[in-house]
Amino acid sequence: MATLKYLPLALLVPGFGAMADEHRARVNYQIHCQGCHLPDASGFPGKVPRMNDFVGYFLHSREGREFLVRVPGVSASRMSDEDITEVMNWLLTTFSPGQLPESFEPFTVSEVAVLREQREDDPERTRVRILRQIAADVPELASELARADD
Repeated sequence: MATLKYLPLALLVPGFGAMADEHRARVNYQIHCQGCHLPDASGFPGKVPRMNDFVGYFLHSREGREFLVRVPGVSASRMSDEDITEVMNWLLTTFSPGQLPESFEPFTVSEVAVLREQREDDPERTRVRILRQIAADVPELASELARADD
């Protein structure tokens, strides 16, 4: 029993490690992302894309998934690959779970490391193109884009 006192608290309390990761992800979002995307991930219309109830749509295509890590604000971030992975997965499941595909798989650190090296040169043009492609297969996104065009 004496050896238990030397085990990390995360091993003794079920779920503690997951809570610590979620907390760290939220703090990293606050420090590195919310200045532009705002605390509720609503962004600034016409300037900074909203992520709230939207960003999950990108996961409906491989190119959309890759785009989320390749955008300059992510790929050039000072955060580590591990921290970006954590923030991306937290962001998607916190702000846009209803838009994620049923087959959603969280980002991995190795995936993020590779994608960060392939920075997106024209994010706005690429974003529009990817969303149009996804909308062809996802009626909810097509409706969302049509409302935005009105």
